[in-house]
Amino acid sequence: MHAVQSPGRRALILVCLVSLAVAGAPLGARSQEAAKTDVRVGIILGNAPAGTDEPTSAQTARCLKGFELYKNGTVNKLLVTGGFTRDYISEARMMTIALVTYGVPPGDIVEDELASSTVENGLFAARLFDERGWPKTATLVSQKFHLPRAGGVFKQNGFQAQDAPSADAAAAVEDFAQVLDMKADAGVKADASDLIVVYEPFASRDPMPWPTPQLAHRLRVAAALYHKKIAPTIVLYNDRYTRGPVNLAQMMKIALVSLGVPAANLKVAGRGEYRRLRDLAAAYPDKSAMVLTTAAGGESLAPDAAPKWKVVFIQ
Repeated sequence: MHAVQSPGRRALILVCLVSLAVAGAPLGARSQEAAKTDVRVGIILGNAPAGTDEPTSAQTARCLKGFELYKNGTVNKLLVTGGFTRDYISEARMMTIALVTYGVPPGDIVEDELASSTVENGLFAARLFDERGWPKTATLVSQKFHLPRAGGVFKQNGFQAQDAPSADAAAAVEDFAQVLDMKADAGVKADASDLIVVYEPFASRDPMPWPTPQLAHRLRVAAALYHKKIAPTIVLYNDRYTRGPVNLAQMMKIALVSLGVPAANLKVAGRGEYRRLRDLAAAYPDKSAMVLTTAAGGESLAPDAAPKWKVVFIQ
């Protein structure tokens, strides 16, 4: 004998089945649907680097504009687009390093490391938007002279884009006011020195493609102290790093150039050039230095190894 279900019971079962079907939908499909409603993307166009690990001041100006848009809520995602136009570090990766150093979470940055021209910026950006199910509306970031041509390219690829012109270049301390808290970051008790040393005591099984929040803070402090004229030169050093092609000292250089420190005033310790921090200190026997590191890093420098070197812990 079969039980007869009432219309109300059948309706309840139907509602439950629909709810289960929605809950069981692929996570990617649900996230794409959500992304369609709340994603606001700023697209920062790359600029060919001045050197292997040296972004141009024009690219830095674009990153600062992108950060401004992110910080004020105009955008909540940043797509950085630019390939390997100089060497083995892409324009996109240099911009990611800069933006993370400024304070943008890495999860809110998308990299396109394929584009080698403005035409390809638009083409590969369109593919990335399609893959994510994002509507092709975006804010384009570049210099004023570049945006008309870039806007035409993006329009051909189906975008509705707003222009956000950056400064032509970034070099003066005032250009970095939104990133560097000069009062706080340079408020570290500091006497004039010959050197500022940023030491990253790397000890991880995971790669570090861009600065951790702690290292980003140290780099901002180093830049603020440099701009305050505490020392004319910043030396960058890390423990042995074998997790990728870009040594951490190189990554720190990209970050500091993106904070307005001239590349000529940065000394990068090469991979394997100094086995320990005390060996680096021995290479500068007559120089006074302020070493910005973590508590673990400070233990690597015995006081008698470098009497003119002062360790400052920055977390």
